[in-house]
Amino acid sequence: MIRDFVYNMPIIISIMGLLSIFFALKNNNRKNGGVFLISEKIFILDASGIINGFYSKSHPNIMTSKTVAEIKDMQTQIRLEDCIAKGFITIEDITKKDYESIKESLVRSGDFLRLSDTDKEIVAISLKYKNMGYDTTTVTDDYSMQNALKLLGLRFKSVNTQGIKKTIKWKRVCKGCRKQYPADSKDEVCEICGSPIIQKRVGGRSNY
Repeated sequence: MIRDFVYNMPIIISIMGLLSIFFALKNNNRKNGGVFLISEKIFILDASGIINGFYSKSHPNIMTSKTVAEIKDMQTQIRLEDCIAKGFITIEDITKKDYESIKESLVRSGDFLRLSDTDKEIVAISLKYKNMGYDTTTVTDDYSMQNALKLLGLRFKSVNTQGIKKTIKWKRVCKGCRKQYPADSKDEVCEICGSPIIQKRVGGRSNY
């Protein structure tokens, strides 16, 4: 009996190894053919990140197609293509559901019209991965995006700037009669008095 057990040891070890791999993969998320471990650190890059040479070689980096389209200089394009080829950077676009997840918060903070469509996609992907359990950091030097990220409880990293020290909320008001308009309103002229509609800062809250 002992001899049979010893004889079958390699088979038993192989089965245990396969089971370990199976359960490891089961508890991971697959993305673009690779495996991102839950709670693993992930960097979401905007154009300023890769332009200034930042990307992680030890953790996944994600960019959107619109972010890639913003990169015009040849040197950064070559760097980006090399990073994609080596698997350091993956390209991912958001869904309508991802976009809707941030719209209400951006409207409430007044950042909705201050951010470009590209910026909104970056914020949406950052929130998506945080909600999935990843340790997410968005790399950007854009102050408006940093403000939106901070208000959503998302971590960010600057490359060439110090980053914001206070979060700010905005409201849209008529410069003349002071009528308030929704933060996502695209009206430029007040319907009551004809004065221009401006964005007004509403206080500030320290990040520290």
